[in-house]
Amino acid sequence: MTLTLNGSATNNADWKTQFVFTDGETGTPIDFTGAYIEIEVKDQDRCKRIEASTSNGMIVIQDVGTFELTIPADSMKCLCPSSYLIGGLYQLNGGTISLFTGTLSIIDGVARA
Repeated sequence: MTLTLNGSATNNADWKTQFVFTDGETGTPIDFTGAYIEIEVKDQDRCKRIEASTSNGMIVIQDVGTFELTIPADSMKCLCPSSYLIGGLYQLNGGTISLFTGTLSIIDGVARA
């Protein structure tokens, strides 16, 4: 079962957030050790705007069941204020499992560095 995630971020700063996932049946944290994790942000035409992964360093596994997403301000500034599609998955031991789908509202950040 996939979770629905709806969130917001600004387009003038790093977007940094931590995700914690547990097994729906047992309640134990999911062990992401050795997993490939990917989160994509797409516009309403389904064009990929951001791809964050454990391969490109934007996703870092922190602990059992926990990983951190960090998208730098340079990538965020390319997103115009709007609603975007977002989704995450992981691959481990030959399987691909969906973590979540949803929407990400981008708010125009006022201050610019």
